[in-house]
Amino acid sequence: MSDENTPVNTENEGLLLLQNQAEEAASEPDLRERVRDMTTRALQDRRLSFSELRDIVGAVTAGVGSGLDARGGEIKAGLKQAVDGLDDAIGGAAEAVSLTLREAVSQGREFKDGELKETLERLRDLESQFVDTLKDAAQKSTGKLKEEWSHMADHLSSTGTRTGERVRDSMTQLTQGVKVSTEAGQSGLKQAVEATSERLSHIASGVLEALSDSLKRQSDRMR
Repeated sequence: MSDENTPVNTENEGLLLLQNQAEEAASEPDLRERVRDMTTRALQDRRLSFSELRDIVGAVTAGVGSGLDARGGEIKAGLKQAVDGLDDAIGGAAEAVSLTLREAVSQGREFKDGELKETLERLRDLESQFVDTLKDAAQKSTGKLKEEWSHMADHLSSTGTRTGERVRDSMTQLTQGVKVSTEAGQSGLKQAVEATSERLSHIASGVLEALSDSLKRQSDRMR
């Protein structure tokens, strides 16, 4: 395994295991599915929290890069499979977090100061973190591997990712869910939530702000 493809956080046993699994998967025909599954498991692992996304993606790209480099031959198709698998897993994680938020709002959960804002910002920034990690992979690589990682990152920077699309869809659904809960509170109907309309409106404002930022980034990218 080459030094330039080793993630920064080498002290994390889970990340090292993930990197080794990704390296082994690089020689398999179902690389996309393997990367998707291992990344999904890592995001669900208590040792690798959702906030450590960049480390997780870095470990996978490092392992896949090392595996493809060692295998030799054409690497473009393999890298694309790996990136697609990462995109699948990260987008799925974003939808799961959004669903958890919607359920929390509908059940009247009280959020700690800054907790909701932090989660929404994390969702909003998922796509850029994903692309930035591919840029990191390019910087740590050499030769053809560096060229292809750079191409992948530049392409996704201009066209966007499925993760970005799923985040925007999830935020829209979350906003609609908050609106329904607010209207139920205002109409005096029997509620499954105990939160006040004022608090729900505040939540909706935070969701809309994050969604607006995400849409603005998409618009700027398409210019």
